[in-house]
Amino acid sequence: MEQLHELFKETETDSTWHGGCLALAEMCRRGLLLPERLDQYVKVMEIALLYDLNRGNHTVGAHVRDAACYVVWSFARAYSPNIMKPHVATLSTKLIIVSLFDREINCRRAASATFQECVGRQGNFPHGIEILTEADYFTLSHRTNAYLNVSCFVGQYPEYLSSMLHHLAFEKLQHCDIGIRKLAS
Repeated sequence: MEQLHELFKETETDSTWHGGCLALAEMCRRGLLLPERLDQYVKVMEIALLYDLNRGNHTVGAHVRDAACYVVWSFARAYSPNIMKPHVATLSTKLIIVSLFDREINCRRAASATFQECVGRQGNFPHGIEILTEADYFTLSHRTNAYLNVSCFVGQYPEYLSSMLHHLAFEKLQHCDIGIRKLAS
C-alpha cells in the first residue's frame, strides 16, 4: 500500500498519477483498500480531480482527472454511506467543479456520472437529486451550457457556491491571466 501512495508525490509525472489512480480504483473496486486508508487517498483524489500541469503552451492532466473520477466512483461502490460520510463534502464539491468547469468533455461527463453514482449509492450528497436533474451527462456536454446555465443552477446551493467561485477566481482566471500575458508580449 505504501508503494501505491508513493506514486502520488508532487514530483511524479502525470502518467504516474494516471497509473496510480487506475491501480487505486481497481483495488477499491475489488475491496482491497481498507476503510482506514480512505482518508489518505481521499486527500490525494482532491488533488487528482483538479490535476492540471502547464507544459509549454498547453496543459496536461485530463487523463488523470478522468481516472480520478473512476477512483471516486469506485469509492462509492466499495464503501457504505457511514464510512464515506466524512468525505462527502469534499468529494461532492470537487466533482461539481469538474463536471461544470473542466475544459474536456470526457472529464465533465465522467465527473457527472461519478456524482450520479455517489448520489445513488451513498444518498448523502447535498441536493444530489436536484442537481442531477439539471446537470446530467447531456447538459454538461456543451461547455457553454455548463458554464452559463448549469453552474448558475448549482450555485444556488451554498454547499457548492463558495468552492465554485474560488475555483473560477483562483484556477480558471489564473489560466486566463497566463494566456493574456502571452498575447500581450
